Amino acid sequence: MSPRIADLHVGPAGRRWIARIGLAVVIAIGIGYVPGQLLLRDPKAIELTTEIDKLDAEARSLADGNAAIRRDIDALRTDVHAIEAHARADLGMVYPNEIVIRVGNP
Repeated sequence: MSPRIADLHVGPAGRRWIARIGLAVVIAIGIGYVPGQLLLRDPKAIELTTEIDKLDAEARSLADGNAAIRRDIDALRTDVHAIEAHARADLGMVYPNEIVIRVGNP
């Protein structure tokens, strides 16, 4: 028996399949790379996102302030001590026969 020599000849069908596989790999790499490049943030989009975040923070702050004002309103409607504190501090009211002594510049 004589030793067999491997046939390294690739026929036309084999070359087509190798070309197809190579093209598929190139397309797969392109599909993996291109969306990443397309998703790079536009500077204007970054600026607008920052502005939205600031406005959200301001809205939360205003909502917290509104909630505090609502609590004060509810207290002034129901809590006698809150009503008295408001009358004394903001309106300068006192009970009859109380003496008010002001110290320092008004």
